[in-house]
Amino acid sequence: MISRRSVQTVRNSVDGNTLAGIAITYNNDSRTINERGLRFTERIAPGAFDSALSGADVKLYYNHDVSMPLARTISKTLTLSSTAQGIAFSADIPDTTLGRDIKTLLQRGDLTGEMSFGFIVRDDSWNKERTERIVRKADLLEISLVQDPAYPNTHSALRSFEAARNARTITLRGRMIANG
Repeated sequence: MISRRSVQTVRNSVDGNTLAGIAITYNNDSRTINERGLRFTERIAPGAFDSALSGADVKLYYNHDVSMPLARTISKTLTLSSTAQGIAFSADIPDTTLGRDIKTLLQRGDLTGEMSFGFIVRDDSWNKERTERIVRKADLLEISLVQDPAYPNTHSALRSFEAARNARTITLRGRMIANG
């Protein structure tokens, strides 16, 4: 079964065609999830998506919609890396109608840079009451720029390639903010 989770992001300035940030945070509780008759919160363990960093073809979509692709790892327009905070990403947004629309929506504030992800759980653990789950291993299928996230404490920002490449990052209240 494919699960989809969202993360809340911090809006930064929009000035370029590279979308970058943290798509998945480690050790942060999700909002309450309703799935298969259960209500629970979920945490992603560090390293849960290590397999995604070693050759899986992960895609970046808008709102989990496969008809709205923005980038993918196999074409090298999407890169993923593991950080202490979670899975960081950088994507070259295409010069297409969808890409330009995304950029405009971010500039206007109609999209705030919130991210989500689709995955298949391979190993997890639950508390006794089945109200808390830790995902220990999972296959990452896609990340998406979305309206309504389930996970807090992540971010993305659109900026120029040069700024993205040279950006220094600092931690501020658990969030990475791009400088530069």
